[in-house]
Amino acid sequence: MRLLCPSLAPLLGSLLLLLGRAGQAYGQAAPPADTTHRQPYRYVETMPVFPAQERSDSARTPMQRVMHFLNKDLHFPAKALRDGVQGKVFFSFTVDAGGRAGNIKLVQGLREDVDAEVLRVAHRLDSIRWRPGTQNGRPVQVAFTVPITFSVQGGPVRPGVQGADSLDLPRFHRARLPVSLWGLRHPVPTRQGLIYGACLPRAGGSDALGHYVRVVNLTTGEAFRLPVKPALHLQRADAFYYALPPGRYALSEYEFGPPAERLARRPARPGSAVAATRYVFEVTAGQLHYVGTWNLANANEALFLDEKDLLDAVLQPQSAALHFEAARRAIPH
Repeated sequence: MRLLCPSLAPLLGSLLLLLGRAGQAYGQAAPPADTTHRQPYRYVETMPVFPAQERSDSARTPMQRVMHFLNKDLHFPAKALRDGVQGKVFFSFTVDAGGRAGNIKLVQGLREDVDAEVLRVAHRLDSIRWRPGTQNGRPVQVAFTVPITFSVQGGPVRPGVQGADSLDLPRFHRARLPVSLWGLRHPVPTRQGLIYGACLPRAGGSDALGHYVRVVNLTTGEAFRLPVKPALHLQRADAFYYALPPGRYALSEYEFGPPAERLARRPARPGSAVAATRYVFEVTAGQLHYVGTWNLANANEALFLDEKDLLDAVLQPQSAALHFEAARRAIPH
């Protein structure tokens, strides 16, 4: 038995790996907090920094410190262990402009005893003083969501180690770009479906490289390589919109530099059905589809968030041809 606490996952992303670039050093006079923004930020120029708690933290990244801190006191409830309960519990919290954690809430639970244990551990954050996040040089309040995984067998999912699945068939190995890199000024094509969403890519790699998600059309066997972060693009959350042939799609790989990372939910076995191991979504011809915010910032911990209203508000003023309010939700599940 092993308990896993995956990396800290903000709702729209994390800049934690860029913390060395900027930020207010301890001991310096801090600028006044920005109180004009009523809602917490989802991502900011400089994200809050979790402080070192022990000597070994000097060798850990800020995200690894949070993982270690929560894992140290996390226990699998005995009855849940006997019942073979497995899955993820999500909780959210904010770090205010003074560096204090608060507003700890359960976002998605498994069952009462497991949820109670997660909230107990989450409230250990109450005693931690963070270095606050900043936007435009001023301290601000930032919101986070943390997924905690309870696993009886333990160990992170490592697709390909425990066996192949049906996406390993040779016909899926050749991938091409989408049929059309569709623009916002064009209406939905009649023979294809139009997908749109946003992606938070992995940090820490070369910004000169493009990032891609490979998807497989399970209906036709075609594979497509979707650019989700353009080369030489430093923006942390990128919107994308592509036309694809209709069919049922499975997310196969995330390419951000060698080697590619497989996108799977659970260990695969030889002969496993794709639906049992992969994130899938449907595309219908002549239809606009919202496929969510793809948070790929953390290794082996893909998150697919529903931020449709936020993205629609950004894209709609740029397009008179598309009606985003009528888009069908097709978030990978």
